[in-house]
Amino acid sequence: MIGRRLTVAGIAALFALAAQPSGLGARPLAAIKAHGSIMVCANPNALPYAAKKGDRQGVQLELAKALADQLGVGLEVGWVVFPFEIQRVDCDIVLDSIVDKEVQDERHVRLSQPYQQGGVALAFRSGVAPVASYTDLKPGLRVGAMVSSLARLYLARHGIDTIPYTFEDEMVGAVGKGELDVAAISPATIGYYNLSHPAAPLQSTMAFASVPDLTWSVAVGMRKADDALIDSINAALKKLLADGTVHHIYAGYGIDQHTPEP
Repeated sequence: MIGRRLTVAGIAALFALAAQPSGLGARPLAAIKAHGSIMVCANPNALPYAAKKGDRQGVQLELAKALADQLGVGLEVGWVVFPFEIQRVDCDIVLDSIVDKEVQDERHVRLSQPYQQGGVALAFRSGVAPVASYTDLKPGLRVGAMVSSLARLYLARHGIDTIPYTFEDEMVGAVGKGELDVAAISPATIGYYNLSHPAAPLQSTMAFASVPDLTWSVAVGMRKADDALIDSINAALKKLLADGTVHHIYAGYGIDQHTPEP
């Protein structure tokens, strides 16, 4: 099914793959200015991250538009669904790129300063007391996790059986309906669900905070960008973080925004 949220890291995990080697490369700042616009890769049907149709554009597109405004250029969107499609899309930036120096060096991608803290959380249905750590989950709970995810692996290592899901929106919906007691899922998906269901919000905790593999920072990814583009994106982000724009964009989708520590 096109555009659904395929991994617990949401679109961040998809766009982390955009740095794979290929003949595609981002334009330098001068070329972007001459062209009059900057292009971002985005999934057409993946709220709260991005959407092609409807009234809501998604966090990534709203933030990309704010960055483009700061650079004094327009914004174009290269729509992608699967990782292999990114290879043929000539996009300049990918938002929510996971910060990993080893991957950056290997794939020749340059990143902006981080602007959001990400990771995996636990969402709890009404009537189930939240726990601070996934290791504190009691036996007998119906626990959902993304199929083939690291979260599912860590839960299994602690003897916690899980019910596999392919799509995050289906899993969070199952928690809301009481079909699951707990789900290992992205905080963004939980926040957006709660925004859409204000009468029955889910409680959540960052229960994998002690697991480095399941906590990360995200930044703007730029392939083969020149220093001028890096500096301009960083300057724009600094301003948008300072004036509350980034926080406001995330809040509009029910998501807490936390700027990572330097």
